[in-house]
Amino acid sequence: MVAPQTFGRYRVTGTLGRGAMGEVHAAVDEVLGREVAIKTLHGGASGLAARMLDERFKQEARAIASFTHPHVVQVFDIDLAANPPYLVMERVSGPSLKERLAERSLSERELRALGIQIANALAAAHAAGVVHRDVKPANILIAGEGTWKLADFGVAHVPDSSLTMTGQFVGSPAYAPPEALLRGQLGPAGDIYGLGATLYQAISGRWPRAEGTSGALLGPVPPIAELVPAMSPQVAEVIDRAVAIEPDQRPSAADFASALARANTQPVIAATDPARIATPTPFAAPVETQFVASTPGATAYAAHGAAATSTSGPMATAPG
Repeated sequence: MVAPQTFGRYRVTGTLGRGAMGEVHAAVDEVLGREVAIKTLHGGASGLAARMLDERFKQEARAIASFTHPHVVQVFDIDLAANPPYLVMERVSGPSLKERLAERSLSERELRALGIQIANALAAAHAAGVVHRDVKPANILIAGEGTWKLADFGVAHVPDSSLTMTGQFVGSPAYAPPEALLRGQLGPAGDIYGLGATLYQAISGRWPRAEGTSGALLGPVPPIAELVPAMSPQVAEVIDRAVAIEPDQRPSAADFASALARANTQPVIAATDPARIATPTPFAAPVETQFVASTPGATAYAAHGAAATSTSGPMATAPG
């Protein structure tokens, strides 16, 4: 009989996802008796690569531990001395918004709930000086009916961080604001752009910059009412503001949440079937993975490797 895998006091009960840089396991805290998710790093890295991976793990733990919010996945524990190093997190029922959108788009009511919850989570993070820098459907998890949580602060910026050098871009180009792609500038307004792009896709069924060319990644996004004419003007207006080219034209996270809460929900559009979900172009699909690049003009390279392939059941966040 094979003994169950353990990480300290945590007994592994299954695998939730795998990626190029690590895995996410389902586990039980044998002291407190609660279900958790354990994010691990693959072994084999050495030197600078190992130090950067350790720093990203610590940075993710520090980012989430620096504030609390009901719509952010919690971190409970970290052990960098273990082999492999691991991060213990709240176990969320899942699936991710990315997986949900593969089945259907969201109704306007669902969209507003999602937007309010994640915008409020970002407002709490920004108030603590934390910038997520990779807001996208894969990093938003379903935590129960009508409840969403923001996950994966692995590339977040915390006030005392020196890991990312000035002029570097970190995140996912498909959801990144123009100032990040051009100048490597990632601040709170960039998180708003990522959330706006996510909401845009969630209700319209297409990528915000679907053409998949460098020009499309930097250009303006068509008004969402052109794709979803039945949605309420107030919701359409706040999403359009969130994906504005200029950062100072975007609302703050708190204003974003307030605008969605005030929005008149009439007329409310219903969810659509998978036929309405646009198929990403060959360029758009892979750029959702995390990248670090010196900008402008540098060649991007994967910082965390391919996104995890999730298996059925609860999840915390994709490794990498």
